[in-house]
Amino acid sequence: MPQVACPTLQHCLKENDCLENLAGLGNVAYAFIKSDLSAPLTRTGTKYSTPAFKDGKGLYKFELQDQMQGIVGESLKKRQGFKQTFEGAFEAVNEIISKTARALNNLDVCFIVPDNGKFQIMYDPYHDVKFEDGGIKTDTGKASSDDRQTTFTATLEPVIYPNFWVDAPAGGWESLLAEDSSSD
Repeated sequence: MPQVACPTLQHCLKENDCLENLAGLGNVAYAFIKSDLSAPLTRTGTKYSTPAFKDGKGLYKFELQDQMQGIVGESLKKRQGFKQTFEGAFEAVNEIISKTARALNNLDVCFIVPDNGKFQIMYDPYHDVKFEDGGIKTDTGKASSDDRQTTFTATLEPVIYPNFWVDAPAGGWESLLAEDSSSD
């Protein structure tokens, strides 16, 4: 069995972290179907290669409710890796969102999410992003003051790091958008 080197500790000093530490991930996410990749992504440390897609395939852009997105990474016990959880919300319950929810629930999807000028990715070549029991919920609300929304919680486990990043393509993420399609 090959030896895998454990990462070493390094200094994490406040004086070296001069960036804003803004919570939340904005209101945009990109989803893709793992089988639409032209080749599996490669990882170096915590960073994956920029995705490339088969002809006609690519990313799907989701405009989500502002200040409702976040990724949580949590330990699964010593030497058992991590679990990543991505939460977000669409500000609608309608036919398009209903079809999207069904696709998310049944397809092998992955996510790319802007994070303070960088981009987190929820992807692993060997494990699937899943929506567990109750992981996608629609709520029409009851009173006119209620929010009408579709919330989702996607999980990926086990993975080797609590968060992964990916470099944006030279043309930006919009340059990798798939042709929009609709089906039942």
